Amino acid sequence: MTPKDRQPTSDAPAKAASASKTAKLPKLDEGTPREVWQRYFSEQKPAPEMVARIVRQLHQDRHYEHTIVCIEVALIEQPPQPWMYEVLGRSMELAKRPKADIERVLLSRVDFTAAVVPEMILSAAYLKQLGLDERALAMYQQASRLAPARPEPYLRGLQIARGLNDAKGVEWGAVGVLTNVWLSGYPAHHHEAENVAAVVEENLRKAEKTSEADALKAAVAAAHQRDMMLKLTWTGDADLDLGVEEPNGGICSFENPFTTAGGAYTHDGYGPKAANCFEEYICASALPGDYVVRVKVIDGETVGRRATLTIRRYVGTPDESTKTMSIPIDGKDKVIRLSLNDGRRQALLERPAVEMPVAVQRNAAPAQVVVQTSRQFAAGANVTSGGGNAIGFQPVITNVREGIGMSAMAVVTGDRRYVRLSIAPIFSQIIGVDKFTIPSGR
Repeated sequence: MTPKDRQPTSDAPAKAASASKTAKLPKLDEGTPREVWQRYFSEQKPAPEMVARIVRQLHQDRHYEHTIVCIEVALIEQPPQPWMYEVLGRSMELAKRPKADIERVLLSRVDFTAAVVPEMILSAAYLKQLGLDERALAMYQQASRLAPARPEPYLRGLQIARGLNDAKGVEWGAVGVLTNVWLSGYPAHHHEAENVAAVVEENLRKAEKTSEADALKAAVAAAHQRDMMLKLTWTGDADLDLGVEEPNGGICSFENPFTTAGGAYTHDGYGPKAANCFEEYICASALPGDYVVRVKVIDGETVGRRATLTIRRYVGTPDESTKTMSIPIDGKDKVIRLSLNDGRRQALLERPAVEMPVAVQRNAAPAQVVVQTSRQFAAGANVTSGGGNAIGFQPVITNVREGIGMSAMAVVTGDRRYVRLSIAPIFSQIIGVDKFTIPSGR
């Protein structure tokens, strides 16, 4: 998870400042701040990169009033940039400007970034930091409407709703956590959501708001429904992997823990500790159809050369069913085919619920860790042929990474006493992007 209520930072001024440690500022005592910066922009017409360096220099020198006016003039004279609103709000806070003015700036930032959910989450965290809890909660709720499967709005919004004693907000947050939060350690988040909802329900009943209390209780109960839950357990020092191919062809596994079909790979287990010897897959709202489950042996041996697969369907409903299968572990991958006739999901998610910039590829031997910091660009297209010798183009979105990365491969010896590391840095840069139009093929 991203840190809760973290301070907004500005990447653009930081990158611009790397080219020049200091920027040449005009004389700040030759008139009011507005006169100084209106004259500067009129005469010098600085490039956006220069504006970023100037703002950073002013901020470092604690000229907060000049920082505010400089950005305000830049917003009028030049095309706005997202970082301007962020730095402007921070500078206004340091300059002790009224909270209403800071709130207006942050809402302008949201308007500028339109439906960019990460920007909305960042702005909501900033509003919370300023004490504008109601505004922050409304923004988290708006972000959840745009990206229903994203966990952060529910986790952060629930805490705000609890502080505001907002029953509807608590219902939204608790239901959202119980149905969409499948990060590592999700049981703790679910337990907390249940406790918050129970406290609010009790308060509603004490206030004789029985209908609202009943609605909250029913919503939380419905949020406990799970279309499919799979759990693979074993005993021994083995490392087994569970992979699930979903009806749309997507695969949920250690390498791809969240899918557009709503699947979540919630635990990667390995021996010898018995409490850690399990793999878990959960799909709260699943696609109807056939599922293919694959069990792979990565390393080690299981006690009795057996593992147990527990299959639960329609959990929390009158049709709930549980089936247990004994899986022989003989060094070969095992394939189990399942069907789910009454899955509730009608459409795929636009993107997986969680994006993981740092991926740990294996917790036990052999181990691989990949860390990447990059900007991503979309490119690529497949060419297909159709009837009548026609040529069609089917765009395929791929990521072209730029920046500095590092891959590390760790191999543990059989006696688990030594680790051999192979480390390879990666430097990549995009030097040009050609734009072209794909014809319709008609």
